[in-house]
Amino acid sequence: MGAISPTVAWTKVDVLTAYQRLTAEIQIRGRLRETMNDPEPLFHLRNVSAEPLLPGAVQLNGVPEGLFSKAAVCGIRTIEAEPPLQDQPEIIRRYAMFQGTCFMVTGAAEFPKATEPKMHGEILIKSHFLPLVDVTVTIIGAATKSWTQPTIWVNRDQMLGLYLG
Repeated sequence: MGAISPTVAWTKVDVLTAYQRLTAEIQIRGRLRETMNDPEPLFHLRNVSAEPLLPGAVQLNGVPEGLFSKAAVCGIRTIEAEPPLQDQPEIIRRYAMFQGTCFMVTGAAEFPKATEPKMHGEILIKSHFLPLVDVTVTIIGAATKSWTQPTIWVNRDQMLGLYLG
């Protein structure tokens, strides 16, 4: 009997770092959540472009391939929305503000309706990358560098604070 392994595919993403915003294709196994939260310290990229957010950062355009450290990722999102999980429980939303080392994300966090609110913080931070929805991303120290996203996975290791309303 053979082991079942998730499909390996390439999907387009935006990757936020401390000083640049990358657009590229990332190699994923299954869904983005699994790829970002697996123990591998790096992920593979191709067709990489970068928009500098701070002075001195380099602009890239169409670099064929690369490796990237998960530790340096502030946030990541897929360009095309991933399909919902099968048998997803009914959810509720709570206001969430994630303060990172050089960025801030405000929006909402989603939880199964049956979960006690006092457990929400622990549920969010149990994984290295946690999802937030309907967000505004702001880069600290970059004039007028903010944008809205339908969803983003933020790096718990970049967290200064997480506030739930």
